[in-house]
Amino acid sequence: MMATTARRKPTTTERGLGHRHQQAAAALRRKHQDGAPCDWCGKPMYLADERNWDYDPDLPRSGHLEADHGAMTRAEAVRKGLLIPLPDRLLHRRCNQQRGDGVNDHLAVAGRGTAEPEVLAMDWPW
Repeated sequence: MMATTARRKPTTTERGLGHRHQQAAAALRRKHQDGAPCDWCGKPMYLADERNWDYDPDLPRSGHLEADHGAMTRAEAVRKGLLIPLPDRLLHRRCNQQRGDGVNDHLAVAGRGTAEPEVLAMDWPW
């Protein structure tokens, strides 16, 4: 019988989520104003997990606000060989999961222009 070796799960520090990240996330939570819109979905965000739209009492940490690397994702920093940047915004947990490593940014509901649609009909001259 062949023995399988279990792969060690990377630590939070190895994944770029260590002490620096946790301190920055705590600072973002301290500065957060309840009801501020999520950059991903546009819905209000609250520090109390049960007030957020993605809260499910049967799922651990659901409804929690997560620190996100909006400017440069962790994956992008690793690919470029750069120091992983500190998180710069909070998102709902589900929104952060949907965003992934940034490849889904074009799917974000928030941030799309709210300008009036261009009128394509020509006015009559009278």
